[in-house]
Amino acid sequence: MDAIVQLVRNAMCCVKDLQLFTDTFPFLYDPAYLAKFYKFPAPYMSKTTPLELLISFSQLYAAFSCCRSGYKLIFSQGISKLIRLGRIADLFAKHPVSVSKKDADDKDKDVDKATNKKTIAIITSSILHEGNAALKNTLIGLCVLPIGIAFFWLFANSLHLTEAGTIGGLPALIHALIVMEIALLPLLYYMIKDGAAAIRKGGRIRALIGKFNNKKQKDLDKNWISFETYNFFIVRDWTPFWTLSATSSADIMAEDKMLVKEVEAVEKHVKAKSSSPDEVVLKKDAAGDLETVAKMSNLEGYREFVYFVFNFIAFYGYLLGIIVYYYDQEGEKQPDFVRNLKLGYSNADADWGGNFAGDMMWTLEPIAILVSPLIFKRIVQSSSVGKTKTD
Repeated sequence: MDAIVQLVRNAMCCVKDLQLFTDTFPFLYDPAYLAKFYKFPAPYMSKTTPLELLISFSQLYAAFSCCRSGYKLIFSQGISKLIRLGRIADLFAKHPVSVSKKDADDKDKDVDKATNKKTIAIITSSILHEGNAALKNTLIGLCVLPIGIAFFWLFANSLHLTEAGTIGGLPALIHALIVMEIALLPLLYYMIKDGAAAIRKGGRIRALIGKFNNKKQKDLDKNWISFETYNFFIVRDWTPFWTLSATSSADIMAEDKMLVKEVEAVEKHVKAKSSSPDEVVLKKDAAGDLETVAKMSNLEGYREFVYFVFNFIAFYGYLLGIIVYYYDQEGEKQPDFVRNLKLGYSNADADWGGNFAGDMMWTLEPIAILVSPLIFKRIVQSSSVGKTKTD
């Protein structure tokens, strides 16, 4: 829903920037048309056109949506999850794995010790992985929340409230844009980081497929089971209960029992795979599924880089509006770095061009969000069919 609203909002902004449909739908640009239904206070809000009113509604939605998403990322998927992971780590330190049976022979005890060691490594890696994800969610939420707050001033600007000097006037609008620009910088960094991580993940999966496909048990490293291989080869898309935040006091009270069950399940899977040679070797279907996961991971990584390009251009474009506000002189009166940032254009052209570039990029981004899953699916299916025919 958010992507659809973003697409509609910025598409309408592009229509306004380019003054499209002035002949086909002239009422979109006519404030008098709104006056037939409701008279906004003069002299400023009465300038609001139907198109600007529609844009303001979508901006108000973005304000509430970003604030809600930011709050959720900070607390539900961030801080609350970190608190739970801290409790789980303390519980796991007290009883990390089940104790070997007293009547077991020496060989079984050695197997149990090896299983316990691998289980500890898997559980510990999972807790650390989720902790990093929760910390990242918190940081992203701290960026998304102020973006949502700043959208309120964009909503007010579409209704000409800032022009009237209310809620801080034009300076407050510029300050809101500055907040959005600052908050966007960490998000740009994570787009690059997440894209590179997704591509590396695809490479690791392919390397693991080559390592385990058509291998015999004697040829495998005895320590082949790790957190990564457990997720790929043993329990696909493993999601232990600590990947979610605790939702109630009863949920918190049950963590001890749930941890014991989770550890026992991991031990069971690890021991079974360690002692079953036929289960280690990748079957053709399993290898095909993992190859699909690797391709999707690579495509998702490239998509993050596309998002970075869209958002970097939008960041640069909207930045020009801030620059020309503070450096409103023209020509040689402006510092060299300002003229370079404007690419030699006048203040008016740089302001309009930068704003249009940002609106256009944020129109293309939701299109990529909505269309990319279908494109990725077709690419993966076509490559799988081609490989099958070759085989």
